[in-house]
Amino acid sequence: MAEDEAHQPENWEEMLRSVLGDEAAEEILRQMGGGQTGEIFEGILHGKNFMMVGRQMQQMLQSSGNDPVNWEIAAQVAQEKVSRQKTEMLSAAQADAARSALRTASLWLDAVTEFMPAGSAAQAWTRQDWVSRSLPTFRRLLNPVGENITRAMSDAFAEQAGRMPEEIRSLIPDPTQLLHAVSGSMLGMQYGSALAELADSSFGTADTGLPLMEESAVALVPANISGFGQDLEAEEGEVLTYAAVREAAAARLYGNVPWLRPRILDTVSEYAKGIEIDTGAIEEQLRGLQIEDPRQIREIDLSDIFTLELTDAQQDALSRLEHLISLVEGWVTEISARAVAAHLPHAVPLREMFVRRYATDNPAKHVWESQLGMRLEPRQLRNAARYWQLAETKLGPEGRDAMWQHPDLLPGESDLETPEKAFENAPAGKLEAELDSFLEDLLNSEDKRKDGSED
Repeated sequence: MAEDEAHQPENWEEMLRSVLGDEAAEEILRQMGGGQTGEIFEGILHGKNFMMVGRQMQQMLQSSGNDPVNWEIAAQVAQEKVSRQKTEMLSAAQADAARSALRTASLWLDAVTEFMPAGSAAQAWTRQDWVSRSLPTFRRLLNPVGENITRAMSDAFAEQAGRMPEEIRSLIPDPTQLLHAVSGSMLGMQYGSALAELADSSFGTADTGLPLMEESAVALVPANISGFGQDLEAEEGEVLTYAAVREAAAARLYGNVPWLRPRILDTVSEYAKGIEIDTGAIEEQLRGLQIEDPRQIREIDLSDIFTLELTDAQQDALSRLEHLISLVEGWVTEISARAVAAHLPHAVPLREMFVRRYATDNPAKHVWESQLGMRLEPRQLRNAARYWQLAETKLGPEGRDAMWQHPDLLPGESDLETPEKAFENAPAGKLEAELDSFLEDLLNSEDKRKDGSED
């Protein structure tokens, strides 16, 4: 789960700073002369630094809270990484261009969809803005997994804790509490790095596969879009506008379909509940670990701790999730292509570039696989886009978008396998009548439910 870089000295220094504070960490690192990871831990646990570190550890344990993940560390690591890895610049000209592109996108979308614009104003974000706004939902998704990992690590460490040096046990009466805090800090670093990876590649609020923004937002991250379409020799403004249309289309869909975002996130939670941690993999690494030799801590690897086999419930949840995300992305792809067709010279190749990016090259796929053990692949993206194209032909824009009013109106997996067959035997008039009948029944049942609740 953790990348190789999670074992590099600078990340242990980040953890040290997060746990001890900058001043104490700087003093220890200065005394150790910038030593390697093992030397850092040896310096923490031995010598004249010990009492200072002990006091800091006790304070950490008293304030660690109930979360399995130290999200303060996660936020700090994410913000520091996005600032350090790439220069965080958002000039007034870039911000104005992004907001202007989003306003133009809204005008073009008015002509191709019945969904109203999202309520919020067009925004331009830095990567740090993206981190701060996505963190609450990211925390919601990863906390259950972190709890399982922390429990598994604590169980595996329990046998080793009895062999801690006496001076540590005298400072920390309950070693498992210390290990819980340390594992929470390690996960905070890991999840912070993953969030930074998403922030470094996201064009806006809706291209990570999962809707992470809790508030209704229409925003672009100009620094991540710059240079994307250079192989087409398309002007940067054209690429920015295409990204803006996709962002605004996704915002309209989520903003006008209130059940959609909760359904996606709840399905992820269903999947996460079934995640099992391979405690044997952790125990294998800890077997023979000498607690008194801090240099061995750096050998712990969390990159392969998910069990490989999915339960039936997990497989069902993953299939439903992939299907729903295929429908979302297919709709965004088709609506965006129609909106820009008459306006952008490179509309067709840009569509293909964005589809390919989402389907094969999206860095978010790696993040969800490494952090949730979930290969999130919208396998039927192109067929979904074709389905929505045919739906407009048969039902018109209003009928096409009305299908989002209830999950039961959406096409099933078999419909996406052969989109043409889903429509070929049903005249447009009959389809419209069936859709109107379903919506009428839905509204009537809702009215009856409300009347009953008021009695």
